[in-house]
Amino acid sequence: MPGNTNYATALLTSTFNKYISKQPADAIFNDLALYEYLNSKGSVKKRIDGGLKMLVPLLYGKNTGVQSYSGYDLLDVSPQEGITAAEFELKQYNIPIAISGREEELNAGEAQQFELLESKWDQARMSLRDKLNSDAFLDGTGNAGKDCTGLALMIDSAGTYGNIARSTNSWWAAQETAVGGALTIDGSTGMRRMYNDCALGKGTMVPDGILTTQTLFEKYESMMAPQLRYTVGGDANAVFQNDNLKFRAAQIMWDQECQSGVVYFLQSKVIEMRVKRDMEVVPFQVPVNQDAKIGHIRWMGELVCKNCRHLGKLTGATE
Repeated sequence: MPGNTNYATALLTSTFNKYISKQPADAIFNDLALYEYLNSKGSVKKRIDGGLKMLVPLLYGKNTGVQSYSGYDLLDVSPQEGITAAEFELKQYNIPIAISGREEELNAGEAQQFELLESKWDQARMSLRDKLNSDAFLDGTGNAGKDCTGLALMIDSAGTYGNIARSTNSWWAAQETAVGGALTIDGSTGMRRMYNDCALGKGTMVPDGILTTQTLFEKYESMMAPQLRYTVGGDANAVFQNDNLKFRAAQIMWDQECQSGVVYFLQSKVIEMRVKRDMEVVPFQVPVNQDAKIGHIRWMGELVCKNCRHLGKLTGATE
């Protein structure tokens, strides 16, 4: 019956599910430099399979059995190494959704309820994406290792990443150079050298994204000032978009969460955001000591890398 509490909470849950199902599929990955970059490159993988851990296959060595031969020469059939797997844990995030009895009464009716849920959804979506974005620049040790593992550990020359120690597996280390001075294009600590170091001589694996701070983005923009071309709109205001600034084949981006003095060199073929559970609504429940209904939105995934050698970073760069 309509007055039944179970009926009311079930109706609220179904309405919220209906509302979220009408939202853009990539609602939490838009308008953030790193995630929008990955999303645009097809590097956000949704509804992945997996158990407690994800195994990401890695190719770290060559097949040494490759040989030229003639006629009846014996062929090398020795067992080959060079293939292993990195191990990642799926990370879980929860966003509570609270609706008071007063809010529910004042928003009776489907239209008003949708409007209420829209505001709750907007708050939840922005809160989740801001949390995922800030964690994406860190090393995954936050909240006792429950946070997503971000660029600080993925793009590093030391440490254990994906359960593989770089101290004994140098092939798993990213490129890293300490600048300790002004950001430059040329020189042993410049952008050109790091770009080439990440490419490893492979033309198909050059960096396609460079992510840094607002300060260093503007520094690079000023260095390129003689080559910049602006589009003038009908209101005669100059318009210059973030995604128009490039270094060779790489789009230059900035994010306020990026660590000071750091310039990350990215390659979208080796970085993935793997999503196991995308914005699942947990049914609303009524607390015993409050006039409210409490639901949850849950997300599960992890940021992973398949070949750290094609990633790099400059550190300690200044204006």
